[in-house]
Amino acid sequence: MVAINEKPTQAQAVSFDEFCNAVAQRLNIDPNKLRPDAYWVDDVGISSVDIVKIVMLIRQKFHVKISTTQAGRIKTVENAYQLLESALNNR
Repeated sequence: MVAINEKPTQAQAVSFDEFCNAVAQRLNIDPNKLRPDAYWVDDVGISSVDIVKIVMLIRQKFHVKISTTQAGRIKTVENAYQLLESALNNR
């Protein structure tokens, strides 16, 4: 049995769709824009400030640590999702 306030464990994977839905809700954008190859600024149409919001969402919602250096490498939706997956696998 899992306690209600327990943080997700390493075994709990996050699907790409779950990730995209969380981002779309946080940024109030259409989740259909979030294709793996979509560039955040050019294709999705968000600002660099919004990318910071994505990093904060990943840290808070999925309870993982992401360095500023890693966050600076996010260019596409897939980059952000891979960063999340890597952080989940390395905790």
